[in-house]
Amino acid sequence: MALRSMASDGLRRRGLRFWLLASATVCFALALFDPALQLERRVGTYMMVFDITQSMNTRDAGPMDARIGRLDYAKQQSIAALDRFPCGTHVGLSIFVERRTQPLLMPVDVCRNRAGLRDAIDHIDWRMAWAADSHLYYGLYSALDDIRRMAPGAALAFFTDGHQAPALHPDRIPVWDGKPGEVAGVLFGLGGGQPEPVPKLGEKGRIEGYWTAQDTAGFASAGAPTLSVLEMEKMGGDIRNAPQRAPGSDNDHLSLRRDDILDDLARRTGLTVAVMRSADQIATRLRALPGGRVTGTRFALRPLLAMAGLALLLASLAPAREAFRRRLCPLTPFSFTFRRS
Repeated sequence: MALRSMASDGLRRRGLRFWLLASATVCFALALFDPALQLERRVGTYMMVFDITQSMNTRDAGPMDARIGRLDYAKQQSIAALDRFPCGTHVGLSIFVERRTQPLLMPVDVCRNRAGLRDAIDHIDWRMAWAADSHLYYGLYSALDDIRRMAPGAALAFFTDGHQAPALHPDRIPVWDGKPGEVAGVLFGLGGGQPEPVPKLGEKGRIEGYWTAQDTAGFASAGAPTLSVLEMEKMGGDIRNAPQRAPGSDNDHLSLRRDDILDDLARRTGLTVAVMRSADQIATRLRALPGGRVTGTRFALRPLLAMAGLALLLASLAPAREAFRRRLCPLTPFSFTFRRS
Protein backbone atom coordinates (compact mmCIF):
# COMPACT_ATOMS: atom_id res chain seq x y z
CA MET A 1 0.00 0.00 0.00
CA ALA A 2 2.84 2.35 0.85
CA LEU A 3 4.54 1.74 -2.51
CA ARG A 4 1.29 2.29 -4.36
CA SER A 5 0.68 5.51 -2.46
CA MET A 6 4.20 6.72 -3.20
CA ALA A 7 3.78 5.93 -6.92
CA SER A 8 0.46 7.74 -7.00
CA ASP A 9 1.94 10.78 -5.26
CA GLY A 10 4.85 10.72 -7.69
CA LEU A 11 2.53 10.76 -10.71
CA ARG A 12 0.51 13.60 -9.24
CA ARG A 13 3.67 15.65 -8.77
CA ARG A 14 4.61 15.20 -12.44
CA GLY A 15 4.42 18.41 -14.39
CA LEU A 16 2.57 19.24 -17.59
CA ARG A 17 5.64 18.52 -19.70
CA PHE A 18 5.65 14.89 -18.56
CA TRP A 19 2.02 14.33 -19.48
CA LEU A 20 2.46 15.98 -22.87
CA LEU A 21 5.40 13.72 -23.64
CA ALA A 22 3.52 10.66 -22.41
CA SER A 23 0.52 11.49 -24.59
CA ALA A 24 2.75 12.05 -27.61
CA THR A 25 4.40 8.67 -27.02
CA VAL A 26 0.99 6.95 -26.89
CA CYS A 27 -0.11 8.62 -30.15
CA PHE A 28 3.07 7.60 -31.97
CA ALA A 29 2.82 4.04 -30.62
CA LEU A 30 -0.79 3.69 -31.80
CA ALA A 31 0.13 5.10 -35.22
CA LEU A 32 2.60 2.25 -35.71
CA PHE A 33 -0.30 -0.24 -35.76
CA ASP A 34 -2.03 1.73 -38.59
CA PRO A 35 -5.56 1.68 -37.09
CA ALA A 36 -8.53 2.54 -39.29
CA LEU A 37 -12.31 2.90 -39.28
CA GLN A 38 -14.52 1.12 -41.79
CA LEU A 39 -17.11 3.57 -43.11
CA GLU A 40 -20.00 2.70 -45.40
CA ARG A 41 -20.96 5.22 -48.06
CA ARG A 42 -22.95 5.30 -51.28
CA VAL A 43 -20.82 5.73 -54.38
CA GLY A 44 -21.63 5.75 -58.07
CA THR A 45 -20.21 4.70 -61.42
CA TYR A 46 -20.15 7.36 -64.13
CA MET A 47 -19.32 7.39 -67.82
CA MET A 48 -18.08 10.82 -68.89
CA VAL A 49 -18.64 11.48 -72.60
CA PHE A 50 -16.99 14.48 -74.26
CA ASP A 51 -18.34 15.99 -77.47
CA ILE A 52 -15.20 16.72 -79.53
CA THR A 53 -16.91 18.04 -82.68
CA GLN A 54 -15.66 21.34 -84.08
CA SER A 55 -18.33 23.53 -82.48
CA MET A 56 -16.84 22.56 -79.10
CA ASN A 57 -13.75 24.61 -80.05
CA THR A 58 -15.84 27.82 -79.91
CA ARG A 59 -14.26 30.06 -77.29
CA ASP A 60 -17.18 31.28 -75.24
CA ALA A 61 -16.78 29.22 -72.04
CA GLY A 62 -15.28 30.04 -68.68
CA PRO A 63 -14.87 33.44 -66.97
CA MET A 64 -15.78 36.51 -68.99
CA ASP A 65 -12.23 37.87 -68.81
CA ALA A 66 -10.59 34.57 -69.81
CA ARG A 67 -12.73 32.80 -72.39
CA ILE A 68 -11.57 29.37 -73.53
CA GLY A 69 -12.93 26.65 -75.80
CA ARG A 70 -15.95 24.67 -74.67
CA LEU A 71 -14.10 21.37 -74.82
CA ASP A 72 -11.15 22.76 -72.87
CA TYR A 73 -13.50 24.09 -70.19
CA ALA A 74 -15.33 20.75 -69.92
CA LYS A 75 -11.99 18.94 -69.52
CA GLN A 76 -10.72 21.45 -66.97
CA GLN A 77 -13.78 21.21 -64.73
CA SER A 78 -14.09 17.42 -65.10
CA ILE A 79 -10.50 16.92 -63.93
CA ALA A 80 -11.22 19.12 -60.91
CA ALA A 81 -14.44 17.19 -60.24
CA LEU A 82 -12.49 13.96 -59.74
CA ASP A 83 -11.28 15.31 -56.38
CA ARG A 84 -14.91 15.79 -55.27
CA PHE A 85 -15.81 12.10 -55.57
CA PRO A 86 -15.30 9.76 -52.60
CA CYS A 87 -13.06 6.73 -52.88
CA GLY A 88 -14.95 3.82 -54.37
CA THR A 89 -16.43 5.98 -57.13
CA HIS A 90 -15.70 4.67 -60.63
CA VAL A 91 -15.32 6.92 -63.68
CA GLY A 92 -14.96 5.97 -67.35
CA LEU A 93 -14.26 8.12 -70.41
CA SER A 94 -15.64 8.28 -73.94
CA ILE A 95 -15.74 10.71 -76.87
CA PHE A 96 -18.50 11.59 -79.33
CA VAL A 97 -18.12 12.42 -83.03
CA GLU A 98 -20.53 12.15 -85.96
CA ARG A 99 -23.08 9.43 -85.04
CA ARG A 100 -21.50 7.39 -82.30
CA THR A 101 -19.38 7.40 -79.19
CA GLN A 102 -16.06 5.69 -78.72
CA PRO A 103 -15.19 4.45 -75.20
CA LEU A 104 -11.61 5.25 -74.24
CA LEU A 105 -11.48 3.98 -70.68
CA MET A 106 -13.90 1.76 -68.81
CA PRO A 107 -14.87 2.90 -65.28
CA VAL A 108 -12.03 2.69 -62.74
CA ASP A 109 -11.68 3.79 -59.11
CA VAL A 110 -11.02 7.54 -58.85
CA CYS A 111 -8.65 7.24 -55.89
CA ARG A 112 -6.47 4.43 -57.18
CA ASN A 113 -6.38 5.80 -60.73
CA ARG A 114 -6.65 9.56 -60.19
CA ALA A 115 -3.43 10.40 -62.04
CA GLY A 116 -4.35 8.16 -64.98
CA LEU A 117 -7.84 9.65 -65.25
CA ARG A 118 -6.49 13.18 -65.17
CA ASP A 119 -3.96 12.39 -67.86
CA ALA A 120 -6.55 10.66 -70.07
CA ILE A 121 -9.00 13.58 -69.83
CA ASP A 122 -6.24 16.10 -70.44
CA HIS A 123 -5.27 14.33 -73.70
CA ILE A 124 -8.80 14.24 -75.14
CA ASP A 125 -8.56 16.41 -78.24
CA TRP A 126 -10.60 17.52 -81.26
CA ARG A 127 -7.94 15.87 -83.47
CA MET A 128 -9.34 12.48 -82.42
CA ALA A 129 -12.41 13.14 -84.58
CA TRP A 130 -12.94 10.73 -87.47
CA ALA A 131 -15.67 12.85 -89.16
CA ALA A 132 -16.89 16.45 -89.18
CA ASP A 133 -20.64 15.95 -88.63
CA SER A 134 -22.38 16.18 -85.27
CA HIS A 135 -25.52 14.03 -85.20
CA LEU A 136 -26.12 14.47 -81.50
CA TYR A 137 -29.28 12.35 -81.24
CA TYR A 138 -27.47 9.33 -82.62
CA GLY A 139 -24.44 10.11 -80.47
CA LEU A 140 -26.43 10.22 -77.24
CA TYR A 141 -28.24 6.99 -78.08
CA SER A 142 -24.86 5.41 -78.79
CA ALA A 143 -23.58 6.49 -75.37
CA LEU A 144 -26.63 5.01 -73.66
CA ASP A 145 -26.21 1.75 -75.58
CA ASP A 146 -22.55 1.59 -74.56
CA ILE A 147 -23.57 1.82 -70.91
CA ARG A 148 -26.26 -0.84 -71.28
CA ARG A 149 -23.83 -3.22 -72.98
CA MET A 150 -20.52 -2.55 -71.25
CA ALA A 151 -21.19 -0.79 -67.93
CA PRO A 152 -24.66 -1.71 -66.63
CA GLY A 153 -25.68 0.44 -63.69
CA ALA A 154 -23.41 3.33 -64.63
CA ALA A 155 -24.78 6.86 -65.00
CA LEU A 156 -24.01 9.18 -67.91
CA ALA A 157 -22.33 12.59 -67.85
CA PHE A 158 -22.46 13.97 -71.41
CA PHE A 159 -20.60 17.25 -72.03
CA THR A 160 -21.89 18.96 -75.17
CA ASP A 161 -23.09 22.27 -76.56
CA GLY A 162 -26.14 20.66 -78.18
CA HIS A 163 -25.02 21.80 -81.63
CA GLN A 164 -26.58 19.51 -84.27
CA ALA A 165 -24.87 19.88 -87.64
CA PRO A 166 -26.14 19.44 -90.24
CA ALA A 167 -29.56 20.14 -88.77
CA LEU A 168 -32.12 17.33 -88.66
CA HIS A 169 -35.43 17.48 -90.45
CA PRO A 170 -38.10 17.86 -87.74
CA ASP A 171 -40.03 14.79 -88.85
CA ARG A 172 -36.90 12.62 -89.13
CA ILE A 173 -35.57 12.79 -85.57
CA PRO A 174 -34.44 9.30 -84.54
CA VAL A 175 -36.12 7.55 -81.62
CA TRP A 176 -34.24 5.77 -78.86
CA ASP A 177 -35.21 2.14 -78.48
CA GLY A 178 -34.76 2.15 -74.70
CA LYS A 179 -37.09 3.11 -71.88
CA PRO A 180 -36.84 6.75 -70.67
CA GLY A 181 -35.00 6.76 -67.36
CA GLU A 182 -33.49 3.33 -67.91
CA VAL A 183 -30.05 4.96 -67.70
CA ALA A 184 -29.63 7.85 -65.28
CA GLY A 185 -27.49 10.79 -66.25
CA VAL A 186 -26.99 14.48 -66.86
CA LEU A 187 -26.54 16.41 -70.09
CA PHE A 188 -24.11 19.20 -69.22
CA GLY A 189 -24.64 22.06 -71.66
CA LEU A 190 -21.70 24.30 -72.60
CA GLY A 191 -21.46 27.52 -74.53
CA GLY A 192 -23.03 30.93 -74.50
CA GLY A 193 -26.50 32.07 -75.41
CA GLN A 194 -25.40 34.10 -78.44
CA PRO A 195 -24.36 32.61 -81.82
CA GLU A 196 -20.60 32.58 -82.25
CA PRO A 197 -18.51 31.63 -85.30
CA VAL A 198 -17.03 28.15 -85.20
CA PRO A 199 -13.23 28.33 -85.54
CA LYS A 200 -11.11 26.28 -87.91
CA LEU A 201 -8.06 25.10 -86.02
CA GLY A 202 -4.71 24.15 -87.45
CA GLU A 203 -2.64 21.18 -86.43
CA LYS A 204 -1.08 23.15 -83.57
CA GLY A 205 -4.45 24.31 -82.27
CA ARG A 206 -4.21 27.88 -83.58
CA ILE A 207 -7.28 29.51 -85.13
CA GLU A 208 -6.75 29.72 -88.90
CA GLY A 209 -10.18 30.99 -89.81
CA TYR A 210 -13.88 30.44 -89.18
CA TRP A 211 -16.58 28.38 -90.83
CA THR A 212 -18.81 30.40 -93.16
CA ALA A 213 -22.31 29.94 -94.53
CA GLN A 214 -20.75 29.01 -97.88
CA ASP A 215 -18.73 26.25 -96.22
CA THR A 216 -21.77 24.60 -94.66
CA ALA A 217 -24.21 25.17 -97.54
CA GLY A 218 -23.10 22.00 -99.30
CA PHE A 219 -23.82 19.69 -96.37
CA ALA A 220 -27.09 17.80 -96.67
CA SER A 221 -29.19 17.58 -93.53
CA ALA A 222 -29.37 14.19 -91.87
CA GLY A 223 -32.66 12.40 -92.33
CA ALA A 224 -33.51 14.27 -95.52
CA PRO A 225 -36.73 12.97 -97.09
CA THR A 226 -36.42 10.89 -100.26
CA LEU A 227 -38.22 12.60 -103.13
CA SER A 228 -39.41 11.00 -106.31
CA VAL A 229 -38.67 12.48 -109.72
CA LEU A 230 -42.30 13.60 -110.00
CA GLU A 231 -42.13 15.36 -106.63
CA MET A 232 -38.92 17.11 -107.61
CA GLU A 233 -40.48 18.27 -110.90
CA LYS A 234 -43.43 19.72 -108.98
CA MET A 235 -41.03 21.64 -106.73
CA GLY A 236 -39.37 23.10 -109.82
CA GLY A 237 -35.74 23.08 -110.85
CA ASP A 238 -33.24 20.27 -110.88
CA ILE A 239 -32.77 19.42 -107.22
CA ARG A 240 -31.78 15.78 -107.65
CA ASN A 241 -28.14 16.50 -106.83
CA ALA A 242 -28.69 19.50 -104.57
CA PRO A 243 -28.30 19.09 -100.81
CA GLN A 244 -31.65 18.97 -99.05
CA ARG A 245 -31.47 21.30 -96.08
CA ALA A 246 -33.66 21.30 -92.99
CA PRO A 247 -35.49 24.52 -92.07
CA GLY A 248 -33.31 26.87 -90.03
CA SER A 249 -30.04 25.28 -91.14
CA ASP A 250 -28.73 28.42 -92.87
CA ASN A 251 -26.73 29.34 -89.77
CA ASP A 252 -24.97 26.03 -89.20
CA HIS A 253 -21.66 27.91 -89.31
CA LEU A 254 -22.63 29.69 -86.08
CA SER A 255 -22.94 27.96 -82.75
CA LEU A 256 -24.49 28.53 -79.33
CA ARG A 257 -25.66 26.32 -76.51
CA ARG A 258 -28.79 24.65 -77.89
CA ASP A 259 -30.98 24.29 -74.82
CA ASP A 260 -33.96 23.32 -77.01
CA ILE A 261 -32.11 20.28 -78.37
CA LEU A 262 -30.77 19.32 -74.95
CA ASP A 263 -34.27 19.54 -73.44
CA ASP A 264 -35.69 17.40 -76.25
CA LEU A 265 -32.98 14.79 -75.77
CA ALA A 266 -33.67 14.73 -72.04
CA ARG A 267 -37.40 14.28 -72.65
CA ARG A 268 -36.80 11.35 -74.96
CA THR A 269 -34.27 9.55 -72.74
CA GLY A 270 -35.24 10.49 -69.19
CA LEU A 271 -31.94 12.28 -68.53
CA THR A 272 -31.65 15.65 -66.79
CA VAL A 273 -30.10 18.86 -68.16
CA ALA A 274 -27.78 21.33 -66.47
CA VAL A 275 -25.79 24.28 -67.76
CA MET A 276 -22.25 23.40 -66.72
CA ARG A 277 -20.91 25.86 -64.14
CA SER A 278 -18.16 24.31 -62.04
CA ALA A 279 -16.46 21.16 -60.81
CA ASP A 280 -18.52 21.24 -57.61
CA GLN A 281 -21.71 21.33 -59.67
CA ILE A 282 -20.62 18.33 -61.76
CA ALA A 283 -19.88 16.21 -58.69
CA THR A 284 -23.04 17.33 -56.87
CA ARG A 285 -25.36 16.64 -59.79
CA LEU A 286 -23.86 13.21 -60.47
CA ARG A 287 -23.82 12.12 -56.83
CA ALA A 288 -27.50 13.10 -56.54
CA LEU A 289 -28.51 10.65 -59.27
CA PRO A 290 -30.42 7.52 -58.25
CA GLY A 291 -28.67 4.19 -58.14
CA GLY A 292 -25.11 3.62 -57.10
CA ARG A 293 -23.95 1.10 -54.55
CA VAL A 294 -22.96 0.98 -50.89
CA THR A 295 -19.30 0.24 -50.31
CA GLY A 296 -17.02 0.06 -47.30
CA THR A 297 -14.29 2.68 -47.21
CA ARG A 298 -11.20 2.42 -45.00
CA PHE A 299 -10.56 5.67 -43.12
CA ALA A 300 -6.96 5.54 -41.89
CA LEU A 301 -6.30 7.02 -38.43
CA ARG A 302 -2.49 6.94 -38.71
CA PRO A 303 -2.17 10.50 -40.14
CA LEU A 304 -4.38 11.95 -37.41
CA LEU A 305 -2.50 10.14 -34.65
CA ALA A 306 0.86 11.22 -36.08
CA MET A 307 -0.27 14.86 -36.29
CA ALA A 308 -1.64 14.74 -32.75
CA GLY A 309 1.62 13.22 -31.47
CA LEU A 310 3.67 15.88 -33.22
CA ALA A 311 1.50 18.68 -31.79
CA LEU A 312 1.86 17.26 -28.26
CA LEU A 313 5.62 16.88 -28.68
CA LEU A 314 6.01 20.48 -29.80
CA ALA A 315 3.83 21.65 -26.93
CA SER A 316 6.06 19.80 -24.46
CA LEU A 317 9.11 21.69 -25.74
CA ALA A 318 7.58 25.09 -25.00
CA PRO A 319 9.15 26.79 -21.96
CA ALA A 320 7.24 26.61 -18.71
CA ARG A 321 5.48 29.77 -17.54
CA GLU A 322 7.76 30.28 -14.51
CA ALA A 323 10.91 29.78 -16.56
CA PHE A 324 9.60 32.21 -19.18
CA ARG A 325 9.00 34.82 -16.50
CA ARG A 326 12.48 34.34 -15.05
CA ARG A 327 14.03 34.84 -18.47
CA LEU A 328 11.94 37.92 -19.11
CA CYS A 329 12.68 39.72 -15.83
CA PRO A 330 16.41 40.40 -16.43
CA LEU A 331 15.47 42.01 -19.74
CA THR A 332 13.33 44.66 -17.99
CA PRO A 333 15.37 47.90 -18.20
CA PHE A 334 13.71 49.68 -15.31
CA SER A 335 12.22 48.71 -11.99
CA PHE A 336 9.82 50.84 -10.06
CA THR A 337 9.14 50.96 -6.34
CA PHE A 338 5.81 52.25 -5.26
CA ARG A 339 5.52 53.69 -1.75
CA ARG A 340 2.39 54.70 0.00
CA SER A 341 2.66 58.30 1.08
